[in-house]
Amino acid sequence: MRSSLEQAFSGIKVLAVARVVAAPFAAYQLAMHGADVIHIEHPEEGDSARTSGNLDTPFHKARMAYNFLAYNANKRSMTLTINTPPGQEVFRRMAVNADVVIENLRGGTMARYGLGYDDLKKINPRIIFCSLTGYGQTGPKKSDPAIDGVVQAVSGMMSITGTPESGPLKSGSTIVDYATGYAAALGIATALFQRERTGAGQSIDVSMLETAITLMGGEVLRAIAANETPPLVGNASGKGGYVSDTYRCKEGYLSIAAGAPARREKLWKAIDAAEIPQDPRFATDAAVAGNLKALNEAIERKLSTRTAAEWEEILNQAGVAAMEVIPLARAVHHPQLEYRRFFHAFDDTRTTGLPPFAVPTSPYRLSASPATISSLPPRLGQHTDEVLTEHGFSPEEIAGLRAAGIV
Repeated sequence: MRSSLEQAFSGIKVLAVARVVAAPFAAYQLAMHGADVIHIEHPEEGDSARTSGNLDTPFHKARMAYNFLAYNANKRSMTLTINTPPGQEVFRRMAVNADVVIENLRGGTMARYGLGYDDLKKINPRIIFCSLTGYGQTGPKKSDPAIDGVVQAVSGMMSITGTPESGPLKSGSTIVDYATGYAAALGIATALFQRERTGAGQSIDVSMLETAITLMGGEVLRAIAANETPPLVGNASGKGGYVSDTYRCKEGYLSIAAGAPARREKLWKAIDAAEIPQDPRFATDAAVAGNLKALNEAIERKLSTRTAAEWEEILNQAGVAAMEVIPLARAVHHPQLEYRRFFHAFDDTRTTGLPPFAVPTSPYRLSASPATISSLPPRLGQHTDEVLTEHGFSPEEIAGLRAAGIV
């Protein structure tokens, strides 16, 4: 199941009481680098990501929906009712030898079960306990429910996304969830490094709200220093430059980022538009400010002679950052991603009865110990007996736990 390559987290044991996106995604980062991640799920319900999307596909019917497949490879799944005293005792026995616990239940839930950091450090002082919640473990909203969309709302992220016509919009992806997973993984890696020096574990409190704020650095500083909310600018950069927008071509749309004067000079030459910067309406920044619509129309007239794909090649060769706006179904087959083998393909899935599929790997490359995918995302409870046996449970104990509905 595991690669023989010695990776950064080889030998690290992780108990993940993780659901949906942020916490499973954090655990996935560790699993790709050798950690033994045990994905703990309720025997009946399982991780809700297994059925999210309500799509009529073989994956969803098998309780292996797209969201679950995307960030659960390399893990093992065991079922356990940690909301029951017997289940909690099983968890404690496992936590004695664990390195990391990752959980994203509502704030305070693990402590109420007697499985919080203060409880577990008594039996394992080296334990690193990472909690991911919407608003953090302290403060007036510490116990409030949260999902990505509402966090985008309360963080102000929606207030700077969209156009005056559309009003505030959220991102098409649950970006706060994924970013929170990365933040948690970094926090865990930091805590593991610190433990090498001190021998002691610690707790990690990860907030989706604070992660969302972190993703908006410059805009956040503008709000703090000037008490201003940036306007809705749609596909334009909104950062003071112009010719940083999305433009209609003969076929398709092209995103161009030529906000700096030097880049605009390259753009005008590449699209044969020397007359545009000579037009008094566009000659200075002050003039453009009142004639931006007219400038965009002039640019689109030039771009209307070729397709977005053709202009992409021309402008890239000229040193201008420009890319065709393509649908996600095309983006995942982009030659750049294929060349770098960013996706790991599972072509032989006969044992699961699933069609072939592929999953994203790591966006950074370690030359000596790269991320690897060695096993399929697990079926619900696939490794329960295996994991319990490794933690010293006898066949009789396991049978008893099954009979009682604890696993």
